[in-house]
Amino acid sequence: MLKLYELSGKNDLRFSPPCWIVKICLIHRQINFETEPVRFSEKNKIEFSNQRLVPILKYQNGFVCDSWNIINWLDKNYNDKKIFLNLSSKNFSNFLYLWTSRQLLPILFKIIAHEIPNVLDGDDLDYFIKTREDKIKGSITKFIPEIPYHIREFRKLISPIRKIIEINGFISGKEPGVEDYIFFGNFKWVYSCSACNLLDEYDPIYHWYRRILEITNL
Repeated sequence: MLKLYELSGKNDLRFSPPCWIVKICLIHRQINFETEPVRFSEKNKIEFSNQRLVPILKYQNGFVCDSWNIINWLDKNYNDKKIFLNLSSKNFSNFLYLWTSRQLLPILFKIIAHEIPNVLDGDDLDYFIKTREDKIKGSITKFIPEIPYHIREFRKLISPIRKIIEINGFISGKEPGVEDYIFFGNFKWVYSCSACNLLDEYDPIYHWYRRILEITNL
């Protein structure tokens, strides 16, 4: 049985975008797995990996780290449940993976940073605040005055994906695929941690997000 080590907050909330990419691929491809929650303060759980980040997928003879590496491993080792439809699918997925992690997530962090502490407690809360404030050189509340601006910019930035969804229904085509799951992780993070109005309810991307939730029974 595969075991997915994924980030967990209080009340067993799972909210990490990279972890959700892997998890939803496993769910939709009907690959059996179990999960191991890992809080910020539980680095001891993943000492075997010789690094400090999740997701980690543990299998019978070893493990693989990093969400992109994991979905490539799944694609290679489950020939009857391929993650990528073809080379074009893989290349576009790689673009989405890099684009979301380097362009979208930093903007989303500025939108929800001040609310993420609400899903943490104890040592996890202290760890998050210290490490993030050290990184941004200031309080996690410093972005609050600019949230409306960042939401507008985010909605503009994702407009090409909105057009694809309007035409096809999903990013990967008429049915959801790994391209959708990579994009989905961003929104699952936001809606798990924040009450912000990231997308208008009439936005095609909002309806796409709701359809992914329904299809995967999340």
